[in-house]
Amino acid sequence: MLSVHAWKVGGMPAGAVVVRRGTQGYAQGMGLPDERPADVSVRQFVADSGSVTRGLRQGRTYTLTLNGEPLARMVPIRRRQAVPTDEVFAIFATAPVLDADELRADLDEAFDQEVRDPYEGTGL
Repeated sequence: MLSVHAWKVGGMPAGAVVVRRGTQGYAQGMGLPDERPADVSVRQFVADSGSVTRGLRQGRTYTLTLNGEPLARMVPIRRRQAVPTDEVFAIFATAPVLDADELRADLDEAFDQEVRDPYEGTGL
């Protein structure tokens, strides 16, 4: 079962789904489309980790097995240059609403607002 979160946000179509990092659906969504993970035994991985590493760099997903039983899933990390606008809206949809006046009052209380010359009294 996929662990997904769906939100109705401004520009997102109804039923749009965002898969959060660290959930079960993330590993499945991050692999190449329509690609079944290749099974690799622990013994194979130890003997030839270089080919698995090259495959990960090419976007392949692997299932590490021990005695024929799945042990772990190795999923390549995709590095993005930019985050799609719809995804940003989905992420911030659950953020709390901030009161600007209350935030300003908190900042004014926490920080001294007086401007001073940092070199005063140093002879510079």
